[in-house]
Order: sequence, then C-alpha cells, then structure tokens
Amino acid sequence: MLRSTGVAVLVSVVSAGLLAGCGSSDSTKADQAATPPTSAAAQANSPDPQVATAGAPLIKCGVDLSSPTVRAAIAEQPVEPVTHAQWDTNPASIEGNFNPCATLSTAIISIKGATGSSPNQALMFHSGHYLGTATSKAYGFTSLAPAATTDDTVALSYKTPGSCNACSDGTNTQVKFHWDGTHVVMIGNPPH
Repeated sequence: MLRSTGVAVLVSVVSAGLLAGCGSSDSTKADQAATPPTSAAAQANSPDPQVATAGAPLIKCGVDLSSPTVRAAIAEQPVEPVTHAQWDTNPASIEGNFNPCATLSTAIISIKGATGSSPNQALMFHSGHYLGTATSKAYGFTSLAPAATTDDTVALSYKTPGSCNACSDGTNTQVKFHWDGTHVVMIGNPPH
C-alpha cells in the first residue's frame, strides 16, 4: 500500500499486519519500509521541537496519543476477533509513546468497554507513518516498557496472567521492536 505526504513523497508501508504472522521467528521484517521525510539529524538540530519539510505543514514533535494519525490507524483496524468489539478511539484509553518525529513509536489501544485483561494491540509508527500492528493477535496486559524504549526501539511488556488476572504471580515478557534503518525487527516473542 502506498501513501503520500503533501510533498508527494511516496512512502511504502505494509498493511495492518506489519509484524503479523511472524510465527515463532525471533525476527520479523516489513515487506518494505519508508525513508523518513526529514532526517533525524535535522530534527535533533531544530531549535524548536517542530519539523517542517518543503511545502508540508509543520509537524509538532512530542508524544501525542490524540493525534489524527493515531485515530486514522485505529480506524483501519478490523473488529477484535475474539471479543468482536470495536477498538476504542478515546485518547484517554490509549497508551504508548507515539511521536511523529521518533524513528519508531507506538500507540497501544484497547477495545471499547475494556477491563484490565481485555485485548490490547500495539500500533507501530515510523517517523509518524503507520506501519501496522506489532503482533498478529491482541494480548491483554500489554504496556510500554519506557526504560528499555529508545528513539528507534519500542519495548513492550506482555503479562501472562497467573492464577487469576489480577494476581501478582503472573510473569512479564519484554519484547523489543527495533527499526534497523529499513524495517522493524522483533527481538523476542510475546507469551503464548
């Protein structure tokens, strides 16, 4: 699927299953990846946390989970297959670090009317462009692991419930998604 920006820069992204269907492989890559419209160096040297490209609107850098880009990515998601529920578009229900200037960032969404164990899905973004979901299936108890997250790596924590959903005897599995310059590589596997 091709998308274009206001300056006719064509960006190639994969469909909603970017990292879906990766099986038990430790690494996953997108079919094709985008070259960001502005370089990281240009962003880092900008005196204001905003980036402009020739003829394009000014992009405000920083975490923005209520961004129209995030809402558009949520709208692309099919109904969650286990619960048959729609995904919640309320920014208050979205977690993550979506930043249009980050090399790789995420928005973690849940279904409407979610409880703590309801399915979550991590939407992945490269330089503000939606790539697809982190995994083919949604997992409950998915959260961003900020201490292990960097500009080009998103670390997610997946909790495997213990004797009950709210019990502390479950285990956490950390999985990293790294932008290697051309595509996303999954490092580790979520729990089964």
